[in-house]
Amino acid sequence: MSETKRRYVRHSADQWQELIEEQARSGLTQAAFCTARALSVTSFQHWKRRLKAAPEQVDRWLDLGQLGGGSAAHWEIELDLGEGLCLRLRRC
Repeated sequence: MSETKRRYVRHSADQWQELIEEQARSGLTQAAFCTARALSVTSFQHWKRRLKAAPEQVDRWLDLGQLGGGSAAHWEIELDLGEGLCLRLRRC
């Protein structure tokens, strides 16, 4: 007999969120939904807790090119990260 190895598929946070919403709409228990979709119940519950606790995702990128008028614009940014850590960005 040959052994079949179970292949796990990695899902992104967005994919987990969609799966969680799909399970809620389905009317199935978490266990039944996970069995039908070949998902780990433990992973499903982990992601459900994780996404519920996470603040709403927002675009956290700052385009530093927008901070000045022209290409010769000078700017300085200092971020206090706590515990004595400081990040300084400067364009001269």
